This record gives sequence, C-alpha cells and structure tokens, in this order.
Amino acid sequence: MVRAYTIVSMFLLTLLVTRVTSSQVNAPCTWTEISEEYDYCGDSLTRGVPWVSPLKVCCDTIKLNKMKCICQVVTKTFSQNFDFYKLSKLSHACGDLLVPGSYCGVYKVPKGA
Repeated sequence: MVRAYTIVSMFLLTLLVTRVTSSQVNAPCTWTEISEEYDYCGDSLTRGVPWVSPLKVCCDTIKLNKMKCICQVVTKTFSQNFDFYKLSKLSHACGDLLVPGSYCGVYKVPKGA
C-alpha cells in the first residue's frame, strides 16, 4: 500500500514539474530579456549595413530560448531598423535555431535557411 502511494506521489510530482516547466517555456519574454538580446545581437541585424557575425554572448543568449525573445518583437515596424533576412543568417551563425518554414514574428523563415 505504501508503495502504491509512493508511485502515485512520484507521478503527481512529475506532472507538476512538467506543467511548471512547460508553462515557463511558453511564457512571453520580459522586456529586459528582449532588450538584452537586441543589445547583444543588434549589430548582426541592423538594416542598411553589411552583415556582422554575432558575438559569442549573442549566440549563447539566443540559444537559451531558440530566438523566442527576438522573434516576439519581429513586427512590420521591426524593418525600420532591422533586416528581416538577417534573422536567418543570425539563426544559422548560432546553430540553426529557426526551423525553415516556421515564423519568427511576422517573418517566415525560408526553406533551406
């Protein structure tokens, strides 16, 4: 009987941990997180200038959430200062974080990117 309670308790604990972890993954990024990612990676995304390889700190930061924070604010106004097409380059330079055919904000990641 005690063994059954232990198994049920472990199962419930696993469900709770899974639920908390999955809700954290889907939680929106804070403005601090977004700001940090653009501080570290902005030079690689800037519009109107040649491509600049990202810094290691940029890649380390965006790998934590697969560019979720950057993509969260990729809107039409993003293109006023940043280049949509450099998102794919940044993803590739940091380990192919974006899935071809998926969306990063309003930007559709091209096939073969």
